[in-house]
Amino acid sequence: MITDKIEEVKNTLEEVLLKEDIYTNIGKTERILSIASGTYIFLKGIRNVFSSPLIATTELVLGFGLLQRGISGYCSITEKLECEPQGKAPILVVSETV
Repeated sequence: MITDKIEEVKNTLEEVLLKEDIYTNIGKTERILSIASGTYIFLKGIRNVFSSPLIATTELVLGFGLLQRGISGYCSITEKLECEPQGKAPILVVSETV
């Protein structure tokens, strides 16, 4: 019974929130973690709006960013890190022996 509900929620997440397209550059696990942590941080920010507005604003912005990253599947930082070369380019040395 409970496993059926878990499977139903998983299928709904995959069909609705975790669709992939040509711009998706992060995996499903990373997306799920971003959505979960973004939701938590965003709701925490809403709760703290009147008690500490500066911290709440930071939490709202961070939470929204994580939610957007998880739902869209695109992360500009990941794209930038994947495009940069890792270290110096290898040098090919060819020598002829006579």
